Amino acid sequence: MIGIMLMTESTTNFWPQLIKLILVNNGLLIAVPYLIASLLTLINHATKKRLAQWHQSAQLIVGGLGVFIHESSHALACLLFGHRITEMQLINFKLRDNPDRSLGHVTHTYRTGKIWPTIGNLWIGLAPIFGCSISILGLTWLFARPTFTLWMTFAFNPSWHADQIWPLFKTLLTTTAPITFLIWLILCGMIAVGGFDLSRADFKGTIPGTIATVIIVTLITIGLQLIGQPQALTNLLLKGAIPLIVIGMMALILSTITWLLINGLLAFHYKKRH
Repeated sequence: MIGIMLMTESTTNFWPQLIKLILVNNGLLIAVPYLIASLLTLINHATKKRLAQWHQSAQLIVGGLGVFIHESSHALACLLFGHRITEMQLINFKLRDNPDRSLGHVTHTYRTGKIWPTIGNLWIGLAPIFGCSISILGLTWLFARPTFTLWMTFAFNPSWHADQIWPLFKTLLTTTAPITFLIWLILCGMIAVGGFDLSRADFKGTIPGTIATVIIVTLITIGLQLIGQPQALTNLLLKGAIPLIVIGMMALILSTITWLLINGLLAFHYKKRH
């Protein structure tokens, strides 16, 4: 009787824990990048639209570096997941000759029915989020080493209290020389404005890969639950998600500041003209 009761209690706890882990793991792997991409896309599309109203080439001047990293990230992800690149333009300097006014593009195809290239659709679409994040991390390592060290420490030992989060950004100002900080700010701002936002085609292309990834993550989570290692995948995903969240927060701040500056400058420009 006692054995049956213990088994029933164990089974009762098994399913709620499994469902929770499936949701958490898919959230960390898919929902977090999607959310960051959606917020940055909303802000940076608005910035580019305002820049285009001023001058078509202004988009390239402000966000050209980001565009290059954006398209390069798509291309590298295509190679990683076995997609064939049919056409590629990492940055388009002749916007007037381009009917859709795209700043760059990567066109690719793949053989349907194979799991790896199908999963790749998700990561090819989201690749600029990771490519731009790595680029900002690299620039931080190069120009603001103490901040980079602090970010990495936080990634492995996160604490979401305000007094722990604020130093992640304050360190940039207190430990970086003004000219170095300015160079870092300009380069990261260009990456944030030109690189992080995803096109409608990017989001649409992720759908087959999202479905396949959800299925794979769910199966792995079930397998780990059955062998008594339920937190293994969650812990691994957290180590990747936390740096992405920190950089995403920084990119959101940079993008918002750029949007405010561009809107302010254009408002002043039009007011002066009239």
